[in-house]
Amino acid sequence: MRRPAGSLLALILSGAMVLSVIAGSAEAKSVIGGGRLGETGVIVNSVEGDGISAPPSTSALSYLIADFESGEVLAAKNPHKKLPPASTLKTLTALTLLPRINMNKRYTATWREPSTIGNKVGLWKNRKYKVRDIWYGLMLQSGNDAGVALANMSGGIKKTSKLMLAKARSIQAYDTIPKSPHGLDTPGQVSSAYDLALIARAAMKNKTFRKIVATKTYVFPNSGPRNTNRKLRNLNKLLFTYPGVIGVKTGYTTNGRNTYIGIAERDGKTVIITFMHLRYGRDALAKKLFDWGFEAIGKIEPVGELV
Repeated sequence: MRRPAGSLLALILSGAMVLSVIAGSAEAKSVIGGGRLGETGVIVNSVEGDGISAPPSTSALSYLIADFESGEVLAAKNPHKKLPPASTLKTLTALTLLPRINMNKRYTATWREPSTIGNKVGLWKNRKYKVRDIWYGLMLQSGNDAGVALANMSGGIKKTSKLMLAKARSIQAYDTIPKSPHGLDTPGQVSSAYDLALIARAAMKNKTFRKIVATKTYVFPNSGPRNTNRKLRNLNKLLFTYPGVIGVKTGYTTNGRNTYIGIAERDGKTVIITFMHLRYGRDALAKKLFDWGFEAIGKIEPVGELV
């Protein structure tokens, strides 16, 4: 029996809707950390009646606020948006290479270190440095020359980038594509606010990493052409200005703008924040995100999780 044209059209439309729902569900399940984290814009559950304010408004293209211990994501903005990470990528360098290089080993610098652009701690050709000092130079001063040295010890920048990519994939940081050990703008090099939180959370399991990123000052030996002992002051200013901050890393490049990973403790709670591509006001935004995180933690339904 021939089906009326209208009924046939309705059946086709109904089938299309079902397929659309199935596809949407599959896509939601494929989002690392939970389906809502695949949404665009600000993602937060209702705060009405809980006495909790809305998350801070910001021009940063992405951010994430989470309970560091449980991994519950309290709020986010475009958390899986792929953006240049700038020097926050050094956290992945540390996660990857800290277990691979003996801290007491000595490294003889080459011409590559002093020729690196951007922030430097002063590694100088043919001088010997302890690996321990190089790590402090990388994470406190954000020394790009220190990143090059660590990569040289690990087989070169290309091999190190492959090791970093493998490490990122092992913790499900699938938005991250590292092309360097230091985070300088490089074509194709990206990460996300979500991935930066995963990377920092994994790195903080290493006691040496925790100690380094919480250190406020450090004396770096034999720095620069004058061969002086250089006092480093951690570029993460919130270690000095926001009570409870225990790390992790600042970043800035022309393409990446201001990027940040921060962790702070208060009253038995620990909040991790990340944000990317902020034109100005890094420390001011970090404080606002921390404040909101401590206000909301344990009181608001999470929108996802750090896997």
